[in-house]
Amino acid sequence: MFTWIEDAGIAALWAAAVVRAPQGVRHREQRPLWFAVVMIALAMSLHLEPVTAVLGRVVPGPHWVDLTKHLFSIVDAAAVLWFIFGAAGRRRHGGVVFGAAAVVMVTLVLLDLGAPAHSRNRIAPSPDVPGVPDTYWWVFFAFHLAADTTCGFVCWSYGRTGTPRLLRYGLRLFGTGILLASLLWVLKLFYLHTRSSVFAPLFSPVTGVEAAFMAVGVALPAAARLRAHLADRRSYHGLDPLWQDLTAATPDVVLRPGNRLGTVAVPLQLLLYRRVIEIRDAMIVLRNYVPPATLGVVRRHVRDRAVPEPLVEAHVTACWLMAAIHARRAGEEPRAQTADLAGAGADDLAEEINGLLRVASAYRSPTARAYRDSLVERRPVS
Repeated sequence: MFTWIEDAGIAALWAAAVVRAPQGVRHREQRPLWFAVVMIALAMSLHLEPVTAVLGRVVPGPHWVDLTKHLFSIVDAAAVLWFIFGAAGRRRHGGVVFGAAAVVMVTLVLLDLGAPAHSRNRIAPSPDVPGVPDTYWWVFFAFHLAADTTCGFVCWSYGRTGTPRLLRYGLRLFGTGILLASLLWVLKLFYLHTRSSVFAPLFSPVTGVEAAFMAVGVALPAAARLRAHLADRRSYHGLDPLWQDLTAATPDVVLRPGNRLGTVAVPLQLLLYRRVIEIRDAMIVLRNYVPPATLGVVRRHVRDRAVPEPLVEAHVTACWLMAAIHARRAGEEPRAQTADLAGAGADDLAEEINGLLRVASAYRSPTARAYRDSLVERRPVS
């Protein structure tokens, strides 16, 4: 009934693993968490019917398919715990983790071989049905419970100084998913003890929710990068009309001739940074075409339009740029400018971009358009 939750959760976990693969491979600090996700997704997938059917064609008999999946899940739990320890800077525990996993695997094999002949390694509805002894399941579930609970608490406690904020939040969401896995093993232990039909229907949805939490935790940094990319793209296009006019008037400030094919190969953040530099350079060139009298006209025009105080400087800048472009195109000679019309700049790139976006918005405003129309009727005051 709720198998779709499990399928959707596992699919989301695989999608998150694929999305994070480039960063997981390139960045050492993200690699352990990414490997852990891949191992968990693989272990979960082995329990899906289509995967089990394929495995059945490789492994001789359903009993050996079950045992193979259980042994792999022990390796998976140990590897995930090791990866999480590595992410938290505690890799020295690796020998203990894999040593315990080896002991558990040997124990499971011995319990399986010592059991009466059985066709599947599954919890029978009744202890009277031939199968592996309950000790097999107690050992199997207890190892998973201990490993997953430890992983969950390590992820939640991971918050040392210098840890990137998104990585920390991602680990905590991932840790929540693993703690839900601990809940799954507790439910299976109750089922083993009671053989009650109440517990079995909960296994699949809990697995799906567990996988979904881990997928969100892993995808969180990627989502943040996507949001930053979209913000950069909006900024890049938002500056375009202003950039087009300024660079048309001052083509020498363009760092490289426009080349559509070459632009595709350049990262967007670098293109945005270059656009900011070119706008700033153009403003430095154009300020020499704005005498004090023209600047006074501009300020009176903006003041008469009742522009809100926080936007006054952006509108003043937009208007004097129009005046400078008009003067340059009219063939006027530049004169040294003592006023720092281009401004002192910002403390960081984000602040610089936001300031130029305000100017770009003002450049398209009715106030600026009205001033541009007035330039057609008169030459700038000199």
